[in-house]
Amino acid sequence: MKTYMPYQIDSHQTPIVIFLYNRLFDPLIQGNFWLYIRDYLSDPDKPVRFHVVTFEDPRHPLTEAQEGLVAKWREQGLEWTALTWHPGMGLLQKARDVSSGFLAVMRLRIKGYRHIAALGSVAGSFAYMCALPLRMRLFLYQYEPHSEVSRDAGAWREDSIQFRLARYFERKSAEYAHVIASGTRFMGERLKDEWGVRAAFFRVPTVVNEDKFAHDPQVEAQVRGQLGLEPDQPVLFYTGKFGGLYYDVEIAQAFAWLRDYEPRLHLLIVTPNDDEHVHGLFQQAGVDRRHYSVCHSSYDEIERFYFAGDLGLITIPPGPGQKFRSSIKVGEYLCAGMPFLTPTGVSEDYLHAREQDVGVVVDDFREASIRGAWPEIQRYLEMDRDTRRAHCRAFGISYRGFSSLNPVFRKAIDALRAK
Repeated sequence: MKTYMPYQIDSHQTPIVIFLYNRLFDPLIQGNFWLYIRDYLSDPDKPVRFHVVTFEDPRHPLTEAQEGLVAKWREQGLEWTALTWHPGMGLLQKARDVSSGFLAVMRLRIKGYRHIAALGSVAGSFAYMCALPLRMRLFLYQYEPHSEVSRDAGAWREDSIQFRLARYFERKSAEYAHVIASGTRFMGERLKDEWGVRAAFFRVPTVVNEDKFAHDPQVEAQVRGQLGLEPDQPVLFYTGKFGGLYYDVEIAQAFAWLRDYEPRLHLLIVTPNDDEHVHGLFQQAGVDRRHYSVCHSSYDEIERFYFAGDLGLITIPPGPGQKFRSSIKVGEYLCAGMPFLTPTGVSEDYLHAREQDVGVVVDDFREASIRGAWPEIQRYLEMDRDTRRAHCRAFGISYRGFSSLNPVFRKAIDALRAK
């Protein structure tokens, strides 16, 4: 365990523990949640100070640039305890993480920390195990039912101990929490109407740095040129994994069916999966390598690929628990000026796609659904690009942009600090 302390502490600020069951520089942290923390750190009149607890993977040591950011944040008042993450899905590994996390939070409670905020339901369950015995006020941010999402994806059976434990602590943490933020109206309805949860609820979809994803035509031309694409060639775009919580070969099959209608259609993929795995899926679907590109990128440069796309893909299979999710990719697609295709019942996004004319909704990724969606897909692909980008980006900023959601997040922090 390493603890990084600030140079100065303001006794008038409310000390808050930020509990993350991730690496500090995990893109899922830096690309959304950390936007709020960074904004507080740069605020000279901030009413809070933060001590962040993370679980670091020794295989991903900090780079020199990241060390520089940590030093800057320390000067702005950040404290950081870096715990070691124990890999594996077994109960023993999780118990070790729970134990080390509890000890770290207990030490902070002794120092006067009475508030704790957690990102995601797994971290939220861990934070609940700390907050209850230590009598701390709990803020569950990006609260979603991880147990149901895992069940819907086939990762957990409903009678498995993993599902039952996760489900239990998700419910107990929500009942104990003082503040909950989640991305959909559906989560708010469940918490208030079904469970009778008394916590203050804030609807905060997964946030996007809209400045990072502002379309750059020069970068678009550069990327298209590097990939051998014509300036007017229609491009579908997908960033994410294949398999697990997402569709697998179905993505390749869907693309194959759409190429029957538009042979010039190209699929640009940015994925952490290795190239050969992806090529195998598309070979299985009968798609030649010339018609798609497999790319890889760190979060620092990923937006350049977005600029080359015309329509983004959301590849989450529908299921009862999926309506509570808030995929960051939808916000990034929109802020980059792209409409998106999504299965029905995923987050609120399928509703906004229709109501705001920013996307195509399909029942699933089976052939009938994909082929039936072609007229809508074609309409977006043939739309004037500047008009399409401006429309999608305007809604993306209002729905997912940092400038729109930061005031709501600050209200949630104020509610946590309230007596």
